[in-house]
Amino acid sequence: MANQGINQSQKQVQGLILTPQLRQSLRILQVPATELLREISEELAANPLLEEVEPMTGESVSALSTAEADGEDEIPRELNVGEDDFEALRRMKEDWDESYYEEMRSQGYTQEDEERRQHLLESVTGEVSLSEHLQEQARTASDDFEVQEALKLLISSLDERGFLDDDLSTIALRSGQSYEAVVNAHTLMLGFDPPGIGARDLRECFLAQLRQRGRGLSFAARLVAEAWEPLMARRLDECGRILELTPDEVREGLAELAKLETVPARRFTRDENRMITPDATVKKDEEGHWKIILDDRYIPKLRLVPAYKDMLAGQSLGDKERQYILERMRQGKFLIGAIEERQRTVDRLAHIILERQKDFFENGPAHLRPLTMTDVAKEMGVHETTVGRAAANKWMSTPHGMKEFRWFFTSGVSTESGGSVAQEGVQEMIADILARENPAAPLADEAITEELKKRGIKIARRTVAKYREGLDQPPAHLRKRRL
Repeated sequence: MANQGINQSQKQVQGLILTPQLRQSLRILQVPATELLREISEELAANPLLEEVEPMTGESVSALSTAEADGEDEIPRELNVGEDDFEALRRMKEDWDESYYEEMRSQGYTQEDEERRQHLLESVTGEVSLSEHLQEQARTASDDFEVQEALKLLISSLDERGFLDDDLSTIALRSGQSYEAVVNAHTLMLGFDPPGIGARDLRECFLAQLRQRGRGLSFAARLVAEAWEPLMARRLDECGRILELTPDEVREGLAELAKLETVPARRFTRDENRMITPDATVKKDEEGHWKIILDDRYIPKLRLVPAYKDMLAGQSLGDKERQYILERMRQGKFLIGAIEERQRTVDRLAHIILERQKDFFENGPAHLRPLTMTDVAKEMGVHETTVGRAAANKWMSTPHGMKEFRWFFTSGVSTESGGSVAQEGVQEMIADILARENPAAPLADEAITEELKKRGIKIARRTVAKYREGLDQPPAHLRKRRL
């Protein structure tokens, strides 16, 4: 028998380490414009080298022209930082780190101790968002890289309630990721906190909560799993017959269901009645051409304070002061570049959406075309996750209402003519069919399927049922009304 004990070993593995600057860049790309303003305000408060450039009014433009004519050099210049400055900063940082940790090791205080302390300090500051809360759990949920990427995709696909609007196959097709990895990631997410997060409907949400409570075999779980339709129709006698439960047992199950959360993300919702501000507006110009207008009202123009250039050029600064200025200078330049790159990416994405979905802008949702993040990523020359972050939490004002950027990404359904229609387009057709039906004799899913065939759309009855449920429309027998 082999000796048992604790052993240490080393192995070399490849991994991606995100620097604080890169994390900041990704966060800036993903957050909406109004939240970005808060991020920028925090940086302005923390970095004295950054200042906001006030918009130039007519009077300031006139004064600027006069100053130029008089040869006065009163125009504030942005501080230019050369490669030599960054190289000096890098060398100083390496020297400082080495000497610092040598001193700490001599005192029995290691770099790991410092990292744990820094992690603790960073963990207790600020309010954690739902996305950050889920990403923290996702980091330790799986060692599989594909599953990790799929978890990031699912987290960015959640709506404000904490539900997934699309089925897993649609999410996988839209992103180009493995369907198996998306399914495995979704199974893991259903065990995350808050309970029920990532569910595709209320039924799955209830079951996930009951499993986490260790109540997967309770009366409540059986009602949800085996008698959901009569339960929703309040046919309690039928529920009892299906499950062979007494009326008291059915009531006990109902009492437990009443304690479950119907909105998994409720405690992370800051404002239930938040106002949505579009990041981009699409409208026609005077010549009848579609154009995109980015809303940058919440994104102030930043620059580095020119006065610090003179301070660096002088001889009065010590090494610590010079290091401090160069460090803040680097952070400021990185923030300015990240904001500019965000705006370029969002603008490019909006123009591609406009180009690919012209039929939607002209004729409405029924003419939405299939579009995947993989296709857009290839056109933009970036990774699919970059497109996902750029589309997350962004809204577009269109002639047909306010739409999320990611709403335009959808897989398609083939038509008899050889073309294709996006799933949202098919759902729009089903909504039109239901609006025209006779309330006294509503159409069953089979009849809706036949009606779609007449319009050149061939899909299965189960798919019709899924799209109908997505419209919050009950089955035919529950839609029936007496006239």
